[in-house]
Amino acid sequence: MPDYSYTARNKTGAVERDVVSALSEHAIAEMLRERGLVPTAINPVRQRISFSEVLESISRVKLLDKITFLKNLSVMMKAGLPLARSLKILAAQTANKKFGKILSEIARCVESGTTLADSMARYPRVFSPVFVSMVRVGEIGGNLEQNLLYLGDQMQRDYDLISKARGALTYPIVVLIALGIVGFLMFTFVLPKLTATFKDLNAELPLMTRVVIRVVDVFANYGVIVLFVLVFLVFGFLYWRKTESGRKVVHKVILHVPLFSGIVKKINLARFVRVLSSLIKSGMPIVQALETSAYVVGNIYYQKVIADSASKVKIGSPLASGFRKYPKLFPSLVVEMMEVGEESGTTDQVLNEVANFFESEVDQTMKNLSSILEPVIMMVIGAVVGFLAVALVSPIYNLTQNIG
Repeated sequence: MPDYSYTARNKTGAVERDVVSALSEHAIAEMLRERGLVPTAINPVRQRISFSEVLESISRVKLLDKITFLKNLSVMMKAGLPLARSLKILAAQTANKKFGKILSEIARCVESGTTLADSMARYPRVFSPVFVSMVRVGEIGGNLEQNLLYLGDQMQRDYDLISKARGALTYPIVVLIALGIVGFLMFTFVLPKLTATFKDLNAELPLMTRVVIRVVDVFANYGVIVLFVLVFLVFGFLYWRKTESGRKVVHKVILHVPLFSGIVKKINLARFVRVLSSLIKSGMPIVQALETSAYVVGNIYYQKVIADSASKVKIGSPLASGFRKYPKLFPSLVVEMMEVGEESGTTDQVLNEVANFFESEVDQTMKNLSSILEPVIMMVIGAVVGFLAVALVSPIYNLTQNIG
């Protein structure tokens, strides 16, 4: 817990000063009032931060850490251990120091009477709205242990989905990065020696050769500047795509790129339907479940449609009515299954089957993605190499013909 220095006056008007540890300034003020003191100043104490603490602060709590935490917490609660004690045990066992400290703070909050959901809500970067909502519903309904199991299962499937996507895209990304590095080195250090020969000949060169010479000259004379410009463009794009305007453009483009658009849509649908099914199964009202599930989809256009559908359901419209207007994002299979589930009262079960279908579709697509991208990459490499070969060999051939 952070340290705070306070100044307070007692009943006689005497000033008292001290440094104490607490969760917040509000907690210190309450403590002082209980002791009959009137706080006049409460300030955080600036502490020297070590290098290890800096690394810990920028480290992330991985999804796998949270999955393990949920499963272990559910088992401990099923065995009859008190919630606060279970949290302390898990805080001591976790290998992630940052996560361990967070769990220790949550355990202290729970011991002081705060609910588990409210304690987790203090760390929004670690516990998502879906996470907190399912825990809160479980606490209210008295089935927290079961909801933790639902949440752990949902997060495990989410983890598997993300792992498959990353695994399928790792090879193409590594190949493209390697090609970029090799291409930069060739244009900067190797090709200038070849193009210098053509300049000395003072002969009429083909258009392709002149283009290559111009590009090589830029890399040879301004290689460092080109490198900085490329790095600046990459980081500039990464920053821009996190802005509101950047997200709109990038997410819209992704939804229309051949091959990848289908994968992105299936992943968003699988995550949305899986989470919505889990939230409804945990006992959450349908409107709140829709509003909460909008946080798990990565594409802002899916988020907008889900939020709009939640507002329509709130005024009495059927669940499927809000999604029917967007067939490019939500295919007829999803809409019709929603109607079937709503009419039969088995929405959570039907959505679970839909989620299984899309997850199997994503799994099959990811298995074939590498075999699809490999020939495409080879064709691109072949086209670039062929262009360079023709541009550099054709002048030599012409000179040979003239000499002959």
